[in-house]
Amino acid sequence: MCPPEILDHNILRSPPAKLPLHAALPPAAPRRIIARMPLRLAGLLVLCGLMLAATTAQHRDVFVDGHVYFVDADCYARMSRVAQVLEHPLRSIRHHDFENFPQGLDSHATAPLDWLIALLAASLSLIGKQSPDLAGAWISPLLGIATLGLLWTWSTRARLPYRHAMLVLLAISPIVAQAFRLGRPDHQSLLLFLIAAGLAAEGSMWARPRRSAAVAWGAAWGFALWTSLYEPLIIFTLLLVLRFAFLQRRAVVHEWRVGWAAALAILALAVLLDGWRVSAPSPEVARYFSNWSRSIAELAHLPPLSDQFLGWLGWLAPLLPCLLIWRFVKTRETCLLALLALLLATYGLTCWQIRWGCYLALVFAMALPFALAAIPSRAAAWTAFLICLFPLAGQWDALLYPDEAAAAARAEQREDYKQLREVANALISTERTGILAPWWLSPPLAYWSGQPCVAGSSHESLPGIVDTARFYITTNVDEARKILTRRHVGYVVAYEPSRVLGTAAQLLGEDARRDSLDAMLYDTPVLAPAWLVVVYSTPYFKVYEVKRDGI
Repeated sequence: MCPPEILDHNILRSPPAKLPLHAALPPAAPRRIIARMPLRLAGLLVLCGLMLAATTAQHRDVFVDGHVYFVDADCYARMSRVAQVLEHPLRSIRHHDFENFPQGLDSHATAPLDWLIALLAASLSLIGKQSPDLAGAWISPLLGIATLGLLWTWSTRARLPYRHAMLVLLAISPIVAQAFRLGRPDHQSLLLFLIAAGLAAEGSMWARPRRSAAVAWGAAWGFALWTSLYEPLIIFTLLLVLRFAFLQRRAVVHEWRVGWAAALAILALAVLLDGWRVSAPSPEVARYFSNWSRSIAELAHLPPLSDQFLGWLGWLAPLLPCLLIWRFVKTRETCLLALLALLLATYGLTCWQIRWGCYLALVFAMALPFALAAIPSRAAAWTAFLICLFPLAGQWDALLYPDEAAAAARAEQREDYKQLREVANALISTERTGILAPWWLSPPLAYWSGQPCVAGSSHESLPGIVDTARFYITTNVDEARKILTRRHVGYVVAYEPSRVLGTAAQLLGEDARRDSLDAMLYDTPVLAPAWLVVVYSTPYFKVYEVKRDGI
């Protein structure tokens, strides 16, 4: 967020409004810049290659036997939305009928990422029927490359020293690669791109308010807040507090009002097209969210002194705040304090929820040029940066060459999805009927089969998730039968009891029993009630049809 002028030692410290970006350049500088452009573009291509390699490192888990398999359950829910967009491009998807069946749910998901994936799918339509899946698989790596290109353009125009350190870290950081991972059509990748654009525009506006930068600022934050009212809203609010604290009267100049107008126009369009997505949680969400969230990896806490931070950011992680403070002592530029506050805030949020890690990495990378400028020697700064990247190599080694247990778990997950796809193909029918399956398997089942599921992967599906957990963990067949009747279930999927019952017990706060219904259906189908009949099975799954006359 700092003005680019403060980082050039050849530029006198004069008011930003009186010092254009090219003021310190000699007359021949434009010609030198043009001459160096091929070399700079080659460097950008190398950086994009690094990011592409990082984001596609686990491609064997995505492309299996000619099919596309997404990383997690939320991705399949997203792709179910994309399928509806492709069928009806102008229709707003405010209600999901493929989860929490038969009531469905009013989803908090928004349209921007749906449209991006659908647009990419349309451009890939010549490839074949898999174009939506291919678009979903590649959208996040492409957004990662777009983020890299955006920050390369911004930092080059701002002439930030050590800007390549920022770009290298973003290209190879494991947590950033996770956000832009192949096979992960998740709104986090779009948010990271938009927040990077918003922070870059914020920095340009702090340096010299201009109408073009204000419009870019408004568009970035408008679309970010349209996409989600969680991470962007927190970061945006923090930025506003910091701006008014440090800029005071300069925070309300005309150019900022232009930015606000652009942001509000986009938010008005969001409400018009997507509706108002904020609503009070249901009783099930309020009661069971805490238990359910313990099974979600990205909602877990991270100890403040965890080695994970070094694996994401390198050994400079604990030193960077000190370098920013030292730079402030030397320059007295208050924007450095604002950048430090943003860094510490995202660090604290990451300790609270791991999902904030990619935003911490983004802020950390954008702070790198300012921190490294505090080191007097350019050679020493680059040497320190490169040496401090070693912890990232260790984390990449663990990801690329997993130990025996991790490799077996990944292979088992691939086999899970392959067999689940077989199950889904067997359930394809023109007759619409509900499926009861473990919640993390329900979105892919719904996407592949076209049939709605009782459970889902979002917290909004907790009513269906709770009913599913109760069905699997119960020992009372009458209670199970009532759940199936109330939920209009036509098929029940039995899966490995140790996984299903452990998750159900944690959610409901009960003890899992060996004689539970899921254990009986999976291990001893002959003991199943007469109204549940096996119609399909694989080594990992057994599918029961619910006989209505038996109920």
